[in-house]
Amino acid sequence: MGSAPEFRWATPLGASVVLFLLIGALWLFVGALSVPLHNRDARTMFATPETDTRYFGRDSRELIATDPVVSKYRTLWITVVGGFLLLGGTLVVALAWFGLRRHEAWALVALGTGILLAVGLWAVAVAPYFRAGVRLTPGNAPPFIWVPAVLLVPATALGWIGLR
Repeated sequence: MGSAPEFRWATPLGASVVLFLLIGALWLFVGALSVPLHNRDARTMFATPETDTRYFGRDSRELIATDPVVSKYRTLWITVVGGFLLLGGTLVVALAWFGLRRHEAWALVALGTGILLAVGLWAVAVAPYFRAGVRLTPGNAPPFIWVPAVLLVPATALGWIGLR
């Protein structure tokens, strides 16, 4: 069994590992803070208060404060999403660090496929906003969605170049 080539940070593969680690770290950060902080400033359902108000047709702060069903559902939703962000972040960091950094092509395939599936499902999740005429931009969409969407192609391309 041969050993993998020496890993270097200042290479396309090194840049790929960094980008995937950033995605994983973001998901870990958001996931870890979502539950303890979700009621600290309960003014959004999903995006920003203004964007949510345009989508839901009522002030999101009012919905959360006056409708116990909405408030309970929001707590449940944030807890579940936070858990999956912790799971996904852990897996992305582990795959990037223990697989891709060691020149394992399977790790790049797993990272690219997994993040692509997550981004694709989030696109389905936000589609109702767009159908309702509400524009989501990086300024008003959750960063755990748009940052991986932006970084996925360069991270995967650099990884592929670095593994060749």
